[in-house]
Amino acid sequence: MRGAGWREERPPSDLKVAAAVPVAQMHAVAGTNFLPEPLRATVAQNLSRLGMNFWLGCAAHEYRLAAAGHCHLLVYNKLMPWDHAAGWLLHREAGGYSAHFDGSAYEPHHLTGGLICAPDEASWRLAR
Repeated sequence: MRGAGWREERPPSDLKVAAAVPVAQMHAVAGTNFLPEPLRATVAQNLSRLGMNFWLGCAAHEYRLAAAGHCHLLVYNKLMPWDHAAGWLLHREAGGYSAHFDGSAYEPHHLTGGLICAPDEASWRLAR
């Protein structure tokens, strides 16, 4: 149920994804280590088009950053539910949009297909 999940002491309305910006201004979390070739090379080559890229190596912290508006994109390939289900929900409830690399909807039982989380569908399409 929407709004029934865990939250910090502040109300959930305080969580809001970043506003949409042009690709050259997007800050992204994109760990490429789990991407298969040749996709890994393609993504690595295109990361320079973004404003900034970083990777903490901890999806929980990365989803928290995105849901609070501190970055625009999250890009993942390995989708274990304990790493992504709760964070994906938090991002969605903060107003974000996400889909698999092929544009299909994410479900917690999906372990493959990659995932891009963005402020909105238009930003997702630009990032994709």
